Amino acid sequence: MTQHWQIPRLALLWMILAYLSVIALHFSHLPMWISLAAAVAILWRIQLFRGAWSSPGRPVKVALAVLCVLGLYAVYGRLIGLEPMVALLTSAFTLKLLEMQQQRDARIVIYLAFFLASLQALFDQSIIGAIYISGSFVLIAAALVALHQSSDNPAHFRPLKTGAALLLQALPLMIVLFMVMPRMGSLWAIPIQSHSARTGVSDIMQPGEFSKLGRLADVAFRVTFESDPPPRHQLYWRGLVLSRFDGRSWSTVGTDGFGHRAEQQWFGKPPADWDQLIERSGDPVQYNIIIEPSHQTWLYGLSTPLPDSPGVAFQRDFTLVSPNPVTAKTRYQLKSWLDYKHNPTQLTHRRRAIELSLPQGYNPRTVSLAQRWQRETRDEYELIRRALKLYNRQFVYTLKAPRLGKNSVDEFLFESQRGFCEHFASSFVVLMRAAGVPARVVVGYQGGERHPDSDYWLIRQYDAHAWAEVWIEGEGWIRVDPTAAVAPERIEFSLEEILGEEEAFLADSPLSLMNFRHIGWMNTLRLKIDSMNYSWARWVLGYDREQEKMLSNLLGSASPTRIGLFLLMSGGIILALLALVHLRKTRVKNHDKLDRLFLAWCKKLEKYGFSRTTGEGARAFSQRVARQKPELANSVVAIAENYERMRYQSSHIDDGDLHKFKRKIRAFR
Repeated sequence: MTQHWQIPRLALLWMILAYLSVIALHFSHLPMWISLAAAVAILWRIQLFRGAWSSPGRPVKVALAVLCVLGLYAVYGRLIGLEPMVALLTSAFTLKLLEMQQQRDARIVIYLAFFLASLQALFDQSIIGAIYISGSFVLIAAALVALHQSSDNPAHFRPLKTGAALLLQALPLMIVLFMVMPRMGSLWAIPIQSHSARTGVSDIMQPGEFSKLGRLADVAFRVTFESDPPPRHQLYWRGLVLSRFDGRSWSTVGTDGFGHRAEQQWFGKPPADWDQLIERSGDPVQYNIIIEPSHQTWLYGLSTPLPDSPGVAFQRDFTLVSPNPVTAKTRYQLKSWLDYKHNPTQLTHRRRAIELSLPQGYNPRTVSLAQRWQRETRDEYELIRRALKLYNRQFVYTLKAPRLGKNSVDEFLFESQRGFCEHFASSFVVLMRAAGVPARVVVGYQGGERHPDSDYWLIRQYDAHAWAEVWIEGEGWIRVDPTAAVAPERIEFSLEEILGEEEAFLADSPLSLMNFRHIGWMNTLRLKIDSMNYSWARWVLGYDREQEKMLSNLLGSASPTRIGLFLLMSGGIILALLALVHLRKTRVKNHDKLDRLFLAWCKKLEKYGFSRTTGEGARAFSQRVARQKPELANSVVAIAENYERMRYQSSHIDDGDLHKFKRKIRAFR
């Protein structure tokens, strides 16, 4: 018999399963050595149970703790940050599993498991992730139930059933709290992940940067238009403006050159003075964006975006920004004017110098060509047409561009003539600057995939794109996409439709369902899963923005008093219903198959007016019925004797005898 302080063997089994589920949740962002340590800990725990190995002594435990800390320092370089702290907590979780001896140690391990499983929501907010976390909660609850279950006659799957029932009972109250409780900012700041693999458009563009994104199928963001969407060739999702060129890579310069009044314009604030330099025409395009975690502060939108929701601002160069890095799915609203003139009459001397600057000693052949064109052309438009005509001649649009050296633009224009969008945008801007025309690179995404059922747009990493903007007196900044001169179908179609298999499209996403989109049912499954994720992000993760409106419609106002009364009433109703269900279950006796058959026979006799009294045995009941109804005497006495024999004369009820007894009950009339 297990002592009250010992860990039951069934509880140990469920604890190991719960432990595995928690480690699996964090597998993608934990160092590989932690997963290996988890496997060793489980093996050691099993061997301890078998008596083959002994418990680790104090020197061994101290050595393991020191090794864990050193391993974390080797991977992360510090312990400050979300991922290092989660890894440290997971290491402590593993060591505690290894050293636990008593039930109180097991309870600490279980509570740590609940906490670690909850932390996964900081890394993954998808509906699939929520299902995984819920499944892990069920296993952890099962371990907690098994820890307090009697070991005399344990039911192996009863803890799982009980644990699931406990979570289901808490579900109604959780939904009410989610819908009603006001959202408050955290009391502390969670450090940004420092070790996560970051994909997406970077703030530095180098040759080959966008070619890597062309091999990724991850979703960057999703867009819903309030009305008909613009044509595909107008879907240029601006991200960053890159104006500094060091001869090989492009980077941002921020507000440098805009003057002292270059502050960001936030939603709800009065328009900045420089906003008058933007001439917007026609009706705006209104749309909602749900962006995936990028761990960066910049956002995406169409041309001339104006924030239409809190927490979004735009800068003078139309770069959209968030106050904090985007570490979770974030929803925001925008409106854009696609017919516009941006800064048509004024460009500060400092800004003009920035947009014309080129490093000395780089790309001499390109500079010489551009200066010759400047002398031979009448205006900027003719210069642009001449450059685009050069690209249209014999350049190739490909993901497999050759590596370029110091004079990357010269090598691209005069030697390889093979490249991706960043090669064309970079070389075009260098040509324009060398010819005396202010120009800059804009990076973001172009196009997207329209979901056929849910009517929203999917913009993936392979939609990443780079284009150019040039400044012309009287027109302002205008967009020029040199890629369209080489591969115009890139603007009208997606990258997947214009690159063949030899281009290694999605080579870095081998497990993505996009690779199987040519299979009908796989493509349907892919779209269904994404539609579920979109609905989850919009109505669950994005519920914060709709909460005040919903509470006002439900309660009349979102005052704390009304919210508190609603919580008390709804919580009381839920608890009362759960209490009624519990009381009803306690009143119903737990009968086996034989007793249920006997009670069903008693109910048949009730229809003839023979009710079995409380405490009346089967034999006494059958004899009373036989005296009052002689024609039923033989059958009722036989059924009662059969029941008594099966119930009291043998320790095991044979299935065949039980089946025969069932036939007698059904045949009784």
